[in-house]
Amino acid sequence: MTSPVYPGRRRILPVLAAALALPAGPVLAEWRDIPYADVTRMPLGLAAVDPAHVFTYRFLVQPGKGETTLPADLQLRLQVAGQVHPLAIGAENRVDMPIRKDWADSGATLQLNQPKGRVNLSLSFDARTPPGTRMRYAQLAESGPVLERGIREMAGMMRLFAPKVRSFDLRFALPGPQMLTLTPPGGKPTVWKSDARGVLNLPWNAAWSPAEVVLSAPLKGLDPIMK
Repeated sequence: MTSPVYPGRRRILPVLAAALALPAGPVLAEWRDIPYADVTRMPLGLAAVDPAHVFTYRFLVQPGKGETTLPADLQLRLQVAGQVHPLAIGAENRVDMPIRKDWADSGATLQLNQPKGRVNLSLSFDARTPPGTRMRYAQLAESGPVLERGIREMAGMMRLFAPKVRSFDLRFALPGPQMLTLTPPGGKPTVWKSDARGVLNLPWNAAWSPAEVVLSAPLKGLDPIMK
């Protein structure tokens, strides 16, 4: 999720997201500080309204603009109450970032040993993808209300102006054209089809929760779309 925070139509997942890009600047060999509370605001906000863990998060470190590789000497660490906690960078440049409210409240800082603009730190959220090809709409769309509650929680007094979930982009595990059939209790089925990219856009409607959904193939992922 490295999209802007409020475009007119966006992929939240792996987009909700919030990219923490470090802007360009002079090259200096020093540790740079980022407030840990800023880095963890979104994971902590979602955690407060997501006890079922519908969402998972990933912190990724990537080459900055104009760069093709990460620095060989790249290091990240947390400074918490005078103690240093090195952070491991794993497969796919994933950062093993602990999420702790007490650390955010205590003024902890994230530190990295690179000049501004050399690397970008981004945050991605992934919605839980239901298995199989038959399910209730409520199960398929469970990430929608969770995401909206999380955004309202973080928006505070600005919650009336916060974006809302409008639909879901469904990505299938198999190539080729795919389809979804939705049948409400006692009603007639409605069919949606994937586009040229193989992505199927399904509207968000809480009233459809009890409807049966049949997919032409299992999903490999889904992204709530907000406006």
